[in-house]
Parts: sequence; C-alpha cells; structure tokens
Amino acid sequence: MGKASTVSSWLCCPCRCLFCGLLSCLFSVVATILVIAGVVVLALYLLFRPHLIHATAASADLGNFTLTPQTWILCYNLSVALSVRNPNSRIAIHYHSVEAEAYYMGQSFARADLPDFYQETGETTVLPLAFAGDHPLEGGVAAAGFRKEAIDHATFSVDVKLSAKMQLKVWAFRVPGPKPRVDCPLIIQRRNASEPTGASPPEFHPIECRVWF
Repeated sequence: MGKASTVSSWLCCPCRCLFCGLLSCLFSVVATILVIAGVVVLALYLLFRPHLIHATAASADLGNFTLTPQTWILCYNLSVALSVRNPNSRIAIHYHSVEAEAYYMGQSFARADLPDFYQETGETTVLPLAFAGDHPLEGGVAAAGFRKEAIDHATFSVDVKLSAKMQLKVWAFRVPGPKPRVDCPLIIQRRNASEPTGASPPEFHPIECRVWF
C-alpha cells in the first residue's frame, strides 16, 4: 500500500505543478492587463478632464393648461427654452436621437423629437421645446392636484425631461459617448386668458436642471 501511494503521488505531482503554473501565469496576465487599463483610463481622464453637460431652463411660457371636467382631458400649450452647455475644453459633442418629454403629476402628456446638433468645446445651444395638444390624465389624484394648483394662482408643476445619444469628438477621433438624461422640474404660471394677444408671459426664473448618465 505504501509503495502504491508513493507512485501515485509521484505521477500526479508534475500535473499539479503544470496546472498551478498555468493558473499563476493566467492571473499574472489578467492583473497586468487590469493595471495597464487603469493607468490608461487615469491618464486619459487627467488629460481631457471630462465634465457633465450643463442644462438650464432659461425661459418658459404656459399659454394654455386646462383640464376638462369629468373626462379629465388636459389641454396644453407649453414652450420652454432649454439651454445646454458643453463645459469641456477638449471634447466636442454630437447629439443625436434627441427626445423631449413633458410630465404632469408623474404622467407623460407630451413628447417631441428634436433635430441632431453639434457642440464645440465650451459652446452653448438653446433648444426651443414646444408642446401643444391634449392628453387624458389618469386617476382622480392627478385631477385633484390640478384643481389645487389652478386655485393657487394658476401656477403648475411641470417636469420637462430630455434624453439623447452622444458621440464624442477628441482631436480627430470620434467615439460613442454615454446617454445623458436631463430633468427640469418647472414651476410655471399659466397665462391669463383675458390678456391681449402678444402680451408678455408671466415672470419665470431660470432653473438649473439635473443631469446624469
């Protein structure tokens, strides 16, 4: 028994050494690749200093925002000037598949597709968003919220969201970028129906929007 065990251990030992050597080599290669990739990413970050885009709702006009009784159909005419700035000093941005959507009481009531646009470094683009039409509101909670805000100086809480796809230009190279999402919670006073045509809209204070990827 002792001799058989000794022979078996001696036969298995080279296989164990070979397996351990291959495993150790594989781990070393993977670790080296990860370290090199981390150094490259850090170097690129320090070189280009990428920043999130900045977005501001510069102006907004709520020409019509009414809710028909019983049927709860929301009739709206909303325009927003959304200012988008590329704060990067070394990265230009091409935006495509740009879509804007308007929400009230958590419900989407309007959307609009926008044309592609391009921003050089440090450039600001003003996007004119326009929503007009009608859409049903679901649930009595939304209708009750509308009635409350209509009584409270006809000032309404409207959420405008923007999404797009990015392509980044670094020197002569173009690479796919992240998909930014912009959220602008607006407080807008509705125009008075008795005001003459061409009258200035109620005062609106610019609002910084939240941006994330």
